This record gives sequence, C-alpha cells and structure tokens, in this order.
Amino acid sequence: MTKYKFARQSDLKAFNEFSEKNGGSVYQTSYWAQVKSAWKPSYYMGYDENGSAVLSALCLERDVKVGKLWYCPDGFVCDLKNEELVCAFCSFIKSEMKNNGICALICDPTVIEKINGEPRDTSLISSMLKGGFVLNDDKDFYIVQPAVTINSFLNGYTPETFLSKCEKGVRHGLKAAQDGLLYHETYDHITLPQHPEKLDEFFSVMTETSDRTKFIQRDKNYYKTIIAALNGKAVMDLVYCDNKKRHDYCNKLLIEKQEFENRLSALESADRKNKKEIAAVKSKLDAIKTTLNRNEKADTELKENFGDNIPEKLCLAVGITSRFGETAICLYGGTRNVLRNTLRPTHYLNWVRIRDSINAGIKTHDLGRITGDPYDESNPLYGLAKYKLSYCGWATEYVGDMYLIADKFRFSLFRKLLPKVKKVKNTVLKKYIKEKTVSRSNS
Repeated sequence: MTKYKFARQSDLKAFNEFSEKNGGSVYQTSYWAQVKSAWKPSYYMGYDENGSAVLSALCLERDVKVGKLWYCPDGFVCDLKNEELVCAFCSFIKSEMKNNGICALICDPTVIEKINGEPRDTSLISSMLKGGFVLNDDKDFYIVQPAVTINSFLNGYTPETFLSKCEKGVRHGLKAAQDGLLYHETYDHITLPQHPEKLDEFFSVMTETSDRTKFIQRDKNYYKTIIAALNGKAVMDLVYCDNKKRHDYCNKLLIEKQEFENRLSALESADRKNKKEIAAVKSKLDAIKTTLNRNEKADTELKENFGDNIPEKLCLAVGITSRFGETAICLYGGTRNVLRNTLRPTHYLNWVRIRDSINAGIKTHDLGRITGDPYDESNPLYGLAKYKLSYCGWATEYVGDMYLIADKFRFSLFRKLLPKVKKVKNTVLKKYIKEKTVSRSNS
C-alpha cells in the first residue's frame, strides 16, 4: 500500500502556489486553465504521510469525437526521481481516467533530451515509463506543442553582462532602435482594461504578422483573456515609434553634425594636428551620419506606406510574456512590416522582455517553441530559430509527448485523424479571424 494520497483539489490558490514553489510553469496552473476555456480542467494534488503536498497535476479534458482526452501541460509538478510517488500517482490517475471515460492522458514533461544537439540524461522519465506511460517516438508528431524551444538561461547575469554575451547582431539591432528613439509601454491585468485601445493596437500588429508569416491568428479577446486570466503573471509589451520626437531629435543632430564638421575642419587645418582628437571627432560624425541616414530611410518608408498621413505615434512590435516562478515564456509576439528592418523593433522588444526577466530574478527565459530541426537550413523556421539563438539562446529539445493510454483503439484513431483535423481547423479559423478583422476595420 502506498504512503501517498491523491485527490482532486478545489483550493486553487494552494494548487498554484505549490506549482510556483516547486519549479512548475504557468502552464501548470489554474491561470492557464482559464485561458484554455475550451478544455475542462481537473486539478489533482498528492500528499505524503505527513500531509505535506508533494505533487500537482492539471488535467485538461477535451472531447475529440472519437473519445475524451486529458492533457497535462508540461507534465506533473513533482520530484520525478521519486519513483514510488510517480508510480503511485500513475496508478491513481488511471482509475480516475476510467471513472471519467478518458481514452488517454497526454503530457509533455520538461525533461531535456538535448541542448544544442548534445544529448542529456533523460532518466527522469523512467519513473513515468514504469508507471505505464509510453514515449512518442515520432518527434515530428505532437498533439499540442513541439518538443523544441529556444531558452536563454539568465542566472548570474545582469542586463549589461547578458547583452555583452549576445551576438553582435543583437547589439546592432538595439542601436538601430535607439537611433529611431523607440520606446515601449507595458500593461498588465490591472492597467490593460483601463486602456482598451492598446489591445486594438496589439491585435492590429498581430494580424499583420499573421498575414506575413502565415501563422494562425487568434481572436482579439483571446489575448485579453491571457492577460486577465494570468492575474499578474503576464504582461503585454508594445513598442512605439514617436515620429515627432524622432524628427526633433534629427534636427538637433543636424546642428551637432555641423558643429562637429566645423570642429574637424579646424583640427585638420591646425599647424599641429591632434590625431587622437581628429579620430574621435570623425567617429562621432560617422555615428551621427549613420543615425541621420537611418532616419531618412525610415521617413521614406513611412511616406511610401502612409503618404501624407503618417501617424505621429506608431506601434511597431508587440508581445505577451508570462513570468511564473523562475521561468518566463514568450507566449506571443509580432511586428509590423513597416520599419521592421530599418529600426529593428523586434530586437528592442525581445531585449525589453529579457531585461525585465533578469530584473525579476527569472532563471530561464523561453523564447518560444520551434517546429523541426533548428539547425536545418531547409526548415522554414530556420531563420527564426537562428534569430532567437542570437540572444545567448540554447536549442532545448524536450523528450516530447508521453501517453498513458486507457483505450488503444480510440487513441490510435485520434492520432490518425489529428493532422487532418488540425489542417481543417486552421483553415477555418484563419478565414474566420480574417473576416472579423476586415469587418471591424470597415465599421
């Protein structure tokens, strides 16, 4: 007889606190269950013989026509090395599945299989395998999310030391953003409802990104729900270009440019030339010219896109980032087409997210999942993966989907039908969102 006891949990505060204190992710909380409102949540916790909590598990239920499934995001929150605990919970949850008519439980534990292509010890999942789980051996097939992500590990860094370790392109991108005087605003579950126009701007940028990259856009209210449901564990960042301030800045630079040109002329015509000072003035002039040229290019681009109706302030990039425990996850992000390469708002957005994670004491900053091999140049997402890796990123491959199967026939049927269902669903969803976006813009 096991020394552990398991039961459904109704105290969601205690459930979330256990997850946060024991290395869980935001996906393993009641906050996320509120976001995934199409799934029916069940919350389970385990206790040792002293009554201390030792395990939590969020099971999200979905009727997939051929049967009902449970999905446990990121697996269980517990010590996976404790084989007795894991096996006892597997035995318990099997009986719960039977009582609720569940054909299979799917989870994707955050046990690392490879980092930057180098194998890691995956023995942690041996307790789950002993408990009856089977490991999906087809990494190209996944039910909810791919097994590969790009992580930046922040422990021990200050923002300055971290930035110094990033690839040169990151610092160049931030210099471009600085030249354009880009700035950002941050909204949470309290401030976003006070500024509904910010949600409109966010959705507009995400829609433009969806059209460009062909990813499936969500309804506007979905993004609103994330911020509300995560209850302070997520923020919405918006990056702006203020064209009036940018023009005022360039006018000041033109005056500085003339002053430095006069200074250089005087230095070069002096009888005794100060080579060090001449070099310093030339360097400063080059920097001013680069900034002016970049802003001239930005003006041309804005003119081509907006004609004489260039907005004074323009939202260029947006993102939603969750921070829970020691982990941050970039849930969503997007950029407008205009000024995307000229002022590099994406670089600025991602730097703001990482900087704020460092300041919040986050150890792992997840830049987002990637399908396929991040090092394969034929992968359509190779460029995106390479860009994320430039932020001191590590390609982190988890073990992937694991299944606890109660009804082999129904689950096998579901697996065969899933790719077709996803394709149809995505086509319909994209058309629906597009029609709603056009309808709103014309109203």
